[in-house]
Parts: sequence; C-alpha cells; structure tokens
Amino acid sequence: MESILEVRDLTTQIPTQRGVLTAVDGVTFSLRRGEIFGLVGESGSGKSMTCRSILQLVPKPGQVVSGTVSYQGRNLLQLPPKAMSQLRGREIAMIFQDPMAVLNPVHRVGDQLTEAMLEHEVVKSKAEAQARAVELLRKVGIPAPEERLRSYPHQFSGGMCQRLVISIALACEPSVILADEPTTALDVTIQDQILKLLVGLQHEFSLSLLLVTHDMGVVAQTCQRVAVMYAGKIVELADKATLFTAPRHPYTQGLLNCVPRIEEDGSVRPLKPIPGSPPDLVQPPSGCRFHPRCPLASDECKQGDFPLLQVGSEQYSACIKHDQVRAV
Repeated sequence: MESILEVRDLTTQIPTQRGVLTAVDGVTFSLRRGEIFGLVGESGSGKSMTCRSILQLVPKPGQVVSGTVSYQGRNLLQLPPKAMSQLRGREIAMIFQDPMAVLNPVHRVGDQLTEAMLEHEVVKSKAEAQARAVELLRKVGIPAPEERLRSYPHQFSGGMCQRLVISIALACEPSVILADEPTTALDVTIQDQILKLLVGLQHEFSLSLLLVTHDMGVVAQTCQRVAVMYAGKIVELADKATLFTAPRHPYTQGLLNCVPRIEEDGSVRPLKPIPGSPPDLVQPPSGCRFHPRCPLASDECKQGDFPLLQVGSEQYSACIKHDQVRAV
C-alpha cells in the first residue's frame, strides 16, 4: 500500500540546564493511505514530540536536528515557515491532547471553526463557512449545531470540546490527521464514543490517521499497524494482530501485561506492572535503553546500538533477544 507520510531518522533535541534532552531519537516509520497507525508507549516516550516535529511545532528552544518527513514528495522539514503554515490544517491537521488548551476561551465556537476555512480559502464566503461549520458539528455529534456556533468553549463539556477540536481538524478536508491522545482527559464512556467517532470519520473521509496513545486497549480497538516507542526510540513495529499475539520486544510484552484480561474460566488475570521508571533522556542508559527494566537483560544489552531489525514479514524489533520474548 502506498505511503502518504514517511518519517526517516527523525531526531529532536531540547537544550536544558542539565544538558541536551533527545526527545525523539532516530524515529522511522511510514503512514499508509487510508490507514490508522498507532504510536504507543508510556508518558514521556516521545510520541507527542514526534507529532510536533512532523509539523514543525516543537516548542523553543527545542528543534529538529536531523531526519526527513516526506509528504507527497516534499520534505516538510525543509519548508519555510509560510509554506508550512499553509500546509498545517489544510493538508495535515492535528488533534491536540488537551482541547481546552487549544480552544480560545474568548472567541465563539463558530469563529474558531470557520477561521481556518477562510484562511485556507476552502470556502468562498463567510456564509458558506458557517454552513459547513454547522454540518461539521452535526457530523461529530454536537446537538443543536446552529445554536452552538454562538457558544463559548467553557459552555461545552469535556467530551463536546474534544468533538469540537475534531471538527476543527476536519474543517479544511486534510488528507492526514495526527491525533495526540485524543481521549486521555475523558471518562471511559466518552472515550469509547470519541474513538468510534474518529474511526467512523476516518472511513467516511478516507483519512490517514496517526493515533498517539498509551492505552493498548485503544490500539486494539482502532489501529491496523502499531509502532511502540520507548525513551525516544521505536523499539517494535508490527501489524496489530502480530503485536498482540507475538510481541518481539520485552517492553511491548510489558505493556500488554499491564492490560486487564479475563481468562476463559472467568477469572481476571493479575496485572504485571513494568518495574522501575522510564529513563532520564538527558542521561539515558548505555546500550538498550530498556535494559535497566528488562527481565531478559544481560551484559551484551548494556553496550552498543540496537536498531530495528526485521524479525517477521512485517515485524521489526530492536531487541537482540527477540526470540526469547513469549506471547502474552
């Protein structure tokens, strides 16, 4: 299947008082046309920063220091600020983690929804923009959309704000959407509604969706392929079925062990948390960054570089002991 977005050796660094923090370290993956691709890992693993790096939205003084992000033949990292601004929202949109941090509290919902349409000239008039805004609010399940255009964000619930942010991302009919933990701040019932909404919209608009999450249940519900990130690096990449039934990295296995599971006899399998904490990315461990927490680690894991190696037809692992990782 043809790729619409290709990320190669992407590295992003942030200077700090203690030294340089490498938030994204040599990340490589591709997003295919019409697929939902999952980027999963613990908080602080570099998932959100990867999305921000793709769109040149890394907070200063952080910067992308190397790599390429190819979209339809263009390297986005070489585009000037004006060209990048024209592309954001119009061709690649992003759904941010906290909708209330994105929405302007002093502007009406309708103005925020129509702003990008008018800026990118996807409509010919304000009246057409308003009509499209009403239709978008209806598509994402917001009741009485004509009236809601005059509301302010504080008059929306958390779930409705997330729906509003999704409608803003769809406003200019982009080909790619980067969804950064779109259900994190919501309760379980609303999470399920938002996920079903995203999947439905992805099918309806033939979107390519990069879904960032720390929840393996979300991955199981939505994604076709998955990349597992740890300490700024991708440590495993596979299709969803393979990842869940035959993981080939101890960190992936650890994440799956943290998912509640009901056994055939009706009992609930005890959770097995990953010991320890994610590493300090200013001074990461030598060798494999997971080795201080890994049950399979030995001296050979503590030195050298551990790139992704192909271990199956479409499965890649950064573990030299991948054949010892048992199915969960």
